[in-house]
Amino acid sequence: MAPLHRQHRLIPALRAHAILAPFAPAPCRAYHGAMPETPRQPLIPDAYAAMVIAGVLLLDFVAPLPLLPPAGLAAPITWAGIVLALCGFALEMRAAQALTAAGTTTRANGVPQALVTGGPFGWSRNPFYIGLLLVLAGACLALSLEWALAGLPLLWLLLDRLVVPHEEALLAQRFGAEWSAYASATRRWL
Repeated sequence: MAPLHRQHRLIPALRAHAILAPFAPAPCRAYHGAMPETPRQPLIPDAYAAMVIAGVLLLDFVAPLPLLPPAGLAAPITWAGIVLALCGFALEMRAAQALTAAGTTTRANGVPQALVTGGPFGWSRNPFYIGLLLVLAGACLALSLEWALAGLPLLWLLLDRLVVPHEEALLAQRFGAEWSAYASATRRWL
């Protein structure tokens, strides 16, 4: 990159050449229309979940923490985790039913065909991700994986900052005022 005092000469040159536009500063790329209108498509949510769970398992193997009682069929914490995971799975199934009934996609990062505001989407804009977090929290509790105490908030943060804004931008672009009314009336999470 050129020193700051020479950048003012480079910017018009970059604007003039479409081949060099991707290397221009952000305002120049916007000038050439090279930037997408929605945020960059993130990984699918399951990929973030897999990375976090892999990290939790690795940390539990390398540096186990003695915070939770040991897992086992007789342990109450195991059964509490199973119940929590089943509740999360049931929530995901209800969300999938609502989307399917409306004739829209259930795939992460898919193109929505309808704005679903009923069922579990009536009280949260992201019941799928709440269900995913509940399933993983329950599984980690049932298996007594203490590192999940750090991993699950990290997964929520990844979903909240990388996945959900992209999906909401797509919904806003596709459904406009209808999306705005729904988003202002319904919480993002709980």
